[in-house]
Amino acid sequence: MSDSNQENTILKKRVNTFKNAKGALYGLPDDLVIDLVRAWERWPGSPKSFYQGIGIKKQQMGFIIKKGKRLFKEGGENLGPFIPVEVKPIENCENAPMVLNWDKKNSISFYQVDHLLEFLKKAA
Repeated sequence: MSDSNQENTILKKRVNTFKNAKGALYGLPDDLVIDLVRAWERWPGSPKSFYQGIGIKKQQMGFIIKKGKRLFKEGGENLGPFIPVEVKPIENCENAPMVLNWDKKNSISFYQVDHLLEFLKKAA
């Protein structure tokens, strides 16, 4: 797999976390927008093959480029690169929960990674 395709696979996974059931994008963080614009600028193929490769529509890509240019103008290109993190369950720490601070008043404790992931998928 070439570097461009591998980068697009990672971008596609990141973008999919900000899609609802109908395919609309919501809450794209600035660092993801910057990474998408940078990848789009480096893409050797057609623009259509790029946005189809990462699973978004032409209009969504236009919005991303517009937002990215605004971020570049404001100095947002100084954001660091995305670094994927692998979560590994710890077998001996069953009594230590993972705490998700939902808002200022509420927090939820999870004792297994699978339960946390299931909750986050349902909440999205």
